[in-house]
Amino acid sequence: MAKLVEITILGSGGAVPSRERLTPSILIRDWMGNQVLLDAGEAAQLRLAEAGSSPSQLDVILLTHEHGDHVNGLAGLLMTMNLQGRERPLILAGAPGALEFAVEVLEATRERLGFEVVARPMRPGDELVLHESGGDRLVARAFKACHTVEALGFRLDWILRPRLKRSALELLGERPGPWIRELIQRGEAMIGGRRISLEEVAEAGGGLGVAYTGDTAPCRSVAEAVRGVDVLLHDSTLDSGLEDEALSRGHSTAKAAALVAREAGAGLLVLIHVSQRYRGFEARRLLLEARRVFPRSILAWDLSRIVASPRRPGRGGEQQRRKLWRLGPAPP
Repeated sequence: MAKLVEITILGSGGAVPSRERLTPSILIRDWMGNQVLLDAGEAAQLRLAEAGSSPSQLDVILLTHEHGDHVNGLAGLLMTMNLQGRERPLILAGAPGALEFAVEVLEATRERLGFEVVARPMRPGDELVLHESGGDRLVARAFKACHTVEALGFRLDWILRPRLKRSALELLGERPGPWIRELIQRGEAMIGGRRISLEEVAEAGGGLGVAYTGDTAPCRSVAEAVRGVDVLLHDSTLDSGLEDEALSRGHSTAKAAALVAREAGAGLLVLIHVSQRYRGFEARRLLLEARRVFPRSILAWDLSRIVASPRRPGRGGEQQRRKLWRLGPAPP
């Protein structure tokens, strides 16, 4: 089975929803079966249905901050999960302010929910292992965003298990067996009567990185956290002619987002959190502005998708990074 990660933009707009763009929410699905929701803007569950998913399929919800356009859809998601008969736990993690809002929602629905919600407040630098299967891991890391309230961004990294070298196995005279798990987990194992380190018999497995800034003005903490990421979903609320307004409200222009992507060496920049003042093809102004600085930029629309596969070291890594494509409806 191909190892693919699909990013679906459920809500590509800013604080005020419009017919074209709903408020921020992003669904991420991977080959291991994980479904992660980044922010929960209002009508997120409507877009989930249109994207072929449902609230009950979500494993984790990560919230960047407590502003309404990023959390107002949470209560509806939880109630729908209950109506659908969900029983397995849900991980709800993110900025402390957003988690306080979530706790209030839970207090209001506690008697009606039939499943456990595991709340995990996160601070910049915190790491959360979301899934591990056969040595492949999905890890979420929080980083500081620069907004008008305490806010986080998230970086999701898919880390593939090391690949055993055929030459090493032939040298050892051993077939794959139970020692492989010990080797991967502990970094060493007894093989053929002697202790062997992982580095001797395996090569790095490669991986994929996706970063989401949430709401942020340009800042050093974001640029450092997203360095080398394959897909960067960056706040691009306004065009550079309105830079002062963007900065005063804790947001970025499309040009500023492109500068971050260029400095970070990102594989692809996705412009999100687009102000409702850009109607229809007017939003292309943001795209053209970004592409002058960072050509590998695309403009998000609701229900657009980006599909990517993890890179393998030594196999044309940079070329693999560019094999990212956008699917979904054309702009209205």
